[in-house]
Amino acid sequence: MKNNKSLNKIEDFLLSYWKGEKKLWKAFWVMGFVFQILIFYILLFLLYIGQFIGLTWSIKITVFLISNIYTIWILVSIWNCAYNVKKKIWGDLSRVIVVLNIILLFLIYTGILSIDYQNIVQTP
Repeated sequence: MKNNKSLNKIEDFLLSYWKGEKKLWKAFWVMGFVFQILIFYILLFLLYIGQFIGLTWSIKITVFLISNIYTIWILVSIWNCAYNVKKKIWGDLSRVIVVLNIILLFLIYTGILSIDYQNIVQTP
């Protein structure tokens, strides 16, 4: 029964952002920036563990799904929370950033824009 209450709290928390009930700064900076860095390192760790134990494809699929679900959630949340601000310009700016992110994701997923991940960090 206690587990169900915890799940309800998590669901309510996530839905409050999705429905646009939170302040923009929380959606953008806390959930969209700080939490995204945390998610990135957790997923990177999962990839490392997956490679270590030999489950590369299943881990890659899991990481792909988690990262895409998070990306959809945060972009919708920022869009919906955009005008929970004192100055309208911040809402407009956040929506422009969301649109630019969607365009960037489209260009990457279609292959129009490619990123050479192998050469991002070069060791001497």
